[in-house]
Amino acid sequence: MVFENRNLRCSHCRFWWPTAEATGNEPSRERSIFGQCRRRAPSPLIADLPDHGRHYPAWSTTKRDDWCGEHEHIQQ
Repeated sequence: MVFENRNLRCSHCRFWWPTAEATGNEPSRERSIFGQCRRRAPSPLIADLPDHGRHYPAWSTTKRDDWCGEHEHIQQ
């Protein structure tokens, strides 16, 4: 069975926060391809980044058309 309900995507979820694109566009649910899923607390990541040190928290990055199974529509 193929899941094709386009309304149950990250871009329509109340926990999804769009991020600015590399093109410099402002974050937008309609235009942004990537965003942050804020359904759960940020997960600790391990990386060597000059500004963050070795361990830092980060929200999961998702595409606007992803879906995790815990989708909640935006309250209108």
